[in-house]
Amino acid sequence: MKQKCTTKLFAILAVACIFVMGCREENDDEVFTALTQDYNDSKDYISGSMVFWSDGDAVRINNGTYTIAVDNGDSHRATINAEGVTALGGEYYAAYPADISNVVSAGHITFSLPQEEVYIESDGKQVIHSVMAAKSDNRTFKFQNLCALLHFKVNASGGGIGDKLLAIEVETDKPMWGTITAEYGDSQWQVTSVSGTDATKRTLRFATPLVLSDSEKDIYLIVPPVSGADTFTLRMIVDDGSVKVFEKTRTASTSFASGTLWHFNDVNTYTGTAMKYGTDEVATVTNGSEDHPYLVYSSENWTALASSMGTNGKHITLANDINVGSTLDREFKAILDGNGHTITLTTQNISLFGTINGGTVKNLTLAATNDVISPRLIVNEDPRYYGALAGRALSGSTLTNCINKVNIKCDTTRSKVYIGGLCGYATGSQIINCHNYGRISTNALYVGGVFGYVSSPTEFSNCTNSGDITIKTTSGTIFTSNIGGIVGYLSGDIVVTDCHNSGDINILNPSTSLVSNYGGIIGTTSSNVNRCSNTGKIECTANGSTMYFGGVVGNYSLTNNLRCISNSCNEGDIIVPYGTSGKFVGGLIGRNARMNINNCYAFCALQGTTVAGITTDGASINNSDVVISNCYYFGTITSTSSAYGIAGESNVSYKFIIDHCYYPSGYNLCGTNSTYNSYNATLSNATTLSAGGNLYDTLNGNPQPGYLRWKNSTSAPIHVVFDN
Repeated sequence: MKQKCTTKLFAILAVACIFVMGCREENDDEVFTALTQDYNDSKDYISGSMVFWSDGDAVRINNGTYTIAVDNGDSHRATINAEGVTALGGEYYAAYPADISNVVSAGHITFSLPQEEVYIESDGKQVIHSVMAAKSDNRTFKFQNLCALLHFKVNASGGGIGDKLLAIEVETDKPMWGTITAEYGDSQWQVTSVSGTDATKRTLRFATPLVLSDSEKDIYLIVPPVSGADTFTLRMIVDDGSVKVFEKTRTASTSFASGTLWHFNDVNTYTGTAMKYGTDEVATVTNGSEDHPYLVYSSENWTALASSMGTNGKHITLANDINVGSTLDREFKAILDGNGHTITLTTQNISLFGTINGGTVKNLTLAATNDVISPRLIVNEDPRYYGALAGRALSGSTLTNCINKVNIKCDTTRSKVYIGGLCGYATGSQIINCHNYGRISTNALYVGGVFGYVSSPTEFSNCTNSGDITIKTTSGTIFTSNIGGIVGYLSGDIVVTDCHNSGDINILNPSTSLVSNYGGIIGTTSSNVNRCSNTGKIECTANGSTMYFGGVVGNYSLTNNLRCISNSCNEGDIIVPYGTSGKFVGGLIGRNARMNINNCYAFCALQGTTVAGITTDGASINNSDVVISNCYYFGTITSTSSAYGIAGESNVSYKFIIDHCYYPSGYNLCGTNSTYNSYNATLSNATTLSAGGNLYDTLNGNPQPGYLRWKNSTSAPIHVVFDN
C-alpha cells in the first residue's frame, strides 16, 4: 500500500484491522469521492489548508481496504473505486490511513497512534500522515481530522544548537499515543481520549538529519487529543559532532482538540541560549544502533529508511505488519529484524530486495497480495536471479528465521535464470532456519524451494520447504538443469544439516536436451549432507536426454574430496514413467560421485529406466570406493531396464562396498555385471543372497521378518530396528 503521508507508526495496534470478505455485497459501480477538510482555525497548514491525497493512498471503508486515485492532479479530491463494500443501512464509514484504522461498526472507528513519527519532505514540504474519518454523503466522503497538529519554527540562530536536527520530542503528563476512538453523532465525529497505554511522549524523528540554518524552518507534529495537561515540554535533539538535547517547559494547563492547528509562538524559535541544555534524553532517540534501532510501523517508514538500508551496521526493526510495493533500489547492507512480523508485497514482478550485500535479515515473513508473475530479475544481462526476499545474497550476508509465503510464476525465455522461494542466488552466506511455503512454477535453469543456487555457504541448516515446485513452460523451451526441494544447486566444503522437504516436484515439460538433476533436498551438490529428509513426491513426464532423480540428492557432483550423506531418508515416491532410457532413479541419490552413504533409508515406490533403492550409477573418480553401510530400502521398483535393491553400476575406477544394508527380495543387490567390473559389490563375508519373502542383510544373508524402521535419538545417530 503506497501512501503519501509518512508518519512512523510506533504503536502496537490495539484493535486488529479485520478484513471482512464473506459478507460483501458485489456492486461493480461503487465509486466514491474523497474530500479532505480544513483544520478548524487555520489556513496555513503546509500545502495551504488541507491534508492532501496522493495516488496509492489507502482508506478503509466498512473494514474493506481500498486504494485512492487522485482526480486530475487535485490533491484535495480523490476517487475511490470500492467494489463490493459492505452495505450497513445504506451508510458508509471510512478511515484513513487504512494501516492504523479499524471501522468496528457503523459510526465507530478506532486508530492506533504511533509513539513516533518520521519527517519526510516532498517538494520542500513536510509530509503528514493525518488521522481522518468520514461518513458518506451520497457517494462523497468528507474526511475530518481527528488529531491536533502542532506547529513550531526552528532555526540555528544564536549559536550553540548545532547544525543537524535529529528529532523533536513532546512530553506532557497525559497519554500521547495509543488507541483513540471516534463515534459519529450530530453530524460530526466525537473523539474520545487515548486508551491502551499511558505513554506521555511523542517523537518526530528525521529520517535524514535536517540541516538547520539561520532561516526559520516550519515543523509540524501530529498529537492525539489531550485535555488539561499540566506540563508541556519540548526537546530538540541535535548533532554538532555529539548528540545534545535542548529543552523548554511550560507549566500551564494545555489541551489539544481534534482538528485544530496549534501555534506555539512562545517557544517557536529555538536558540542555544534560549533553552536548557543536557544529555539525559539521548537514549530515547532511535538512531539505528543495536540498542536503539529504527522502528518501522508503516510502508512510509520503510520507504523513509531506504538510505539506512544501504548502510552497514544500521539496525532496523519491524514494529508492525506492513505492505511494500517496490524493490529497494540499492544494495541492502543493514540488519533487519522482522520481529515476527510480515511484509506483504503488493505489486507483481518485485522482490523485497534486489541484492543483500553483507546484510542480515532475520525473523521475517514474506507474503503477497497476488502471485508474483514473471518476476523482476535484478540484472539486465544473464544470469538473472529472483527470490521473494532477494535476487542475490552476497558474501557476508546472514539469513535466519525467514519465511516465504509468496507464490512464484516465471515462464522465461532466457537460459540462465536462478529462482528460489526466498533467494535466487547466495554465496558466502549464513543460512539458518529458513522456510518456504510458496508454490513455484517455472522453467528456469536453477530452481529451489528455498534457494535456487548456493555457493560456499558458511552455514546451511534447518531449512524446510512445503511448497510444490512445478517445472513447465508454455514457451516451448525448457532450461531446468538442477532442481531441489530446498536448493537447486549447492557447492562448498560444508555439512548441510537438518533440512526437510514435503513439497512435491512435478516436471511437466515436453522435452529437454540438458542433463537434468532433481533431488528432494538438493538437485546437485558436492557438500556433505546430514539429518535431512524428504517426503515430497517427485514425478516426471518429460522426455529429456539424461535425467537423474534422487529422494535426497539428484546428482552428487565430481569432487576430489570424499563426502558423506548420513542419517538421512526419503519417503517420497519417485515416478518417472516416460521414455525407455536415460532416466536414473535412486531412492536417495540419482548419480553418485564419491559420496559414502551411512545410516540412511528410502521407504517409497520408485519407477524409471535404471532404478536402485539407495543410489544409481556412479562416476569416474580415481582411487576411491564408495561405502554404503547400515542402509535400507523398502518399497517397490518398476523399471524398463535395470532394477537394483541397493546400488546401480559402479565404474572401472571404483566399486561399491556394501555393508549391513537391507532391501526387498526379488531384486539384485547392485549392478554386478558392469562392463568395467565383473563384480563391483563387496560384501563383508562374500555371502550370496537368494530370493525370498523378506528383507535381506547383506552381511549375514539371513532373512529378517517384517520391515525396517529408523529410530531417532538425541544422544545417538538414527539406527535400524525391526518391526514385526
